[in-house]
Amino acid sequence: MRNSRRLSVPACVSCLLLGCGIAYAEERSWEQLMAHVEQLQHAGKNGQAERTLLATLSGSGQVAPEDPRLAVTLYKLGAVYWQLGKTTEAERLFLRSLWAWEKSAGASHPTILRPLSSLAALYLENGQYSKAERLHRRCMEVSGGRPSEGVEAARLVHNLAALYDGRRRYQEAEPLYRHAMAELEKGLGPDHWEVALVMNNLALLCQKTGRSAEAISYLERALLIWEKAFGPDHPDVARSLSNLAGLYTVNGRQREAEPLFQRALAVSEKALGTDHPLVGSILAEYAVLLRKTKRKKRATELERRAQSIRERYAQEALGRHLMDVSDPRVLEDHPPGKN
Repeated sequence: MRNSRRLSVPACVSCLLLGCGIAYAEERSWEQLMAHVEQLQHAGKNGQAERTLLATLSGSGQVAPEDPRLAVTLYKLGAVYWQLGKTTEAERLFLRSLWAWEKSAGASHPTILRPLSSLAALYLENGQYSKAERLHRRCMEVSGGRPSEGVEAARLVHNLAALYDGRRRYQEAEPLYRHAMAELEKGLGPDHWEVALVMNNLALLCQKTGRSAEAISYLERALLIWEKAFGPDHPDVARSLSNLAGLYTVNGRQREAEPLFQRALAVSEKALGTDHPLVGSILAEYAVLLRKTKRKKRATELERRAQSIRERYAQEALGRHLMDVSDPRVLEDHPPGKN
């Protein structure tokens, strides 16, 4: 759904969306492939993860639509497309995964929260708040009300906070962010990347409510967590670098901001390609710094590149990368209904 070229779902996935069966190798091999996909995603190698999942879907032998492995494989492919900036495909795969999940585990099984919350998160990131809110209500119904404790509860609370944040209901969002962060720290440890995910949003909320020093402190800590979790060359690190550089820029710390922008741009281009939405967002933010420091020619060059990417991803919500939402990579590598 980009302006310059229409994206299409690969042929084998299109077949699945029409309700066809799915091909797999034997279960042991499937589990190994899913573990390999997780390793690739952790390393930021989403292109390789995509190819592995597509090969899994087109392997030998047929599996019925209600086979729980179908739900997981489609879900993971949707997660990879999301990371690659292909949110149209990601939405289709998440919807297809949700259907398969319902077939295999039932519409009210707790594991249904995973595809529901990820689809809601995708809508949140794209600014589709009404759709996100409807899915969040269903998540609450499945979970038996409004959960307050535990990692799964924290993910739901985080998405609700992001929903309030997106609608500028900051007083309601902030305590939810803090609660989610505390539960994740307790359940996963203070240096887990999901903690950094929430911390990033809390930092940006602090900035929007006039607490720049607190915001910068949170983003600096989030960056350290992401670097420790994924290494220095992961796309999530690039996003964190850009967010911190943006805050440095608006707070008069341009000298500290510029090397962060340069590093963020180099990491994101290497990991995602030169026309990814995240690259476009970093270019646009970096251009702001260049204009503030009177380098208008260079700023114009970056703005033109950012605009070109924006036109290619016109309906992919370019510029919303600052807000993080619950990441689909939190899915464990076992099928629904086996918790």
